Amino acid sequence: MPRFKIGDTVFVEGRRGTIVWLSENANEIEAMDEYIVEFDNKQTQFVISSTLTANKSQPVHNGEQDTDRCHGQTY
Repeated sequence: MPRFKIGDTVFVEGRRGTIVWLSENANEIEAMDEYIVEFDNKQTQFVISSTLTANKSQPVHNGEQDTDRCHGQTY
């Protein structure tokens, strides 16, 4: 099973991108998944699973909750 799915947000060398294509190579001696990542500027890059970092949630500061502040509010 691939480590990432199409549509997942990942980081490649510090740049944020989205998985737009994948190929699972489970028959290799060392399983290696291949991906094409599209960046915000529409450039694409072919990468292998070992070069990708998953999207990490932003740290929460000053005791704030990581929620959508508008959600559930009434006016």
